[in-house]
Amino acid sequence: NNFVVNGLVLAADGKKMSKRLKNYPDPQEIVEAYGADAVRMYLCNSPVVRAEPLRFKEEGVRDVVKDVFLPWYNVYRFFVQETFRFEGSGDKRFTPSPDCIKASSNVMDRWINAE
Repeated sequence: NNFVVNGLVLAADGKKMSKRLKNYPDPQEIVEAYGADAVRMYLCNSPVVRAEPLRFKEEGVRDVVKDVFLPWYNVYRFFVQETFRFEGSGDKRFTPSPDCIKASSNVMDRWINAE
């Protein structure tokens, strides 16, 4: 006996989305511009998952890309860049060492490695 309840996704003006009024952005264009993951994260972090109405705004999806996905991508890009630099400075291959991570006194390393 499980129930799934979600709120209404409204147009940015707070009215019900209407094909006749065309008061919402084309979903295909939003996905093409920002990606399905950004739309999914926008909806998952919205009031609609708490059964409350959501005024869907393209700016909200754009902000997810700007505030979440771009920082993640930049961290990943930095890590790959530094790995290539490390491996290019000699005959070394980057391999994470669990023993080194466990021996670290860095607070963030300890937190990430915590079980």
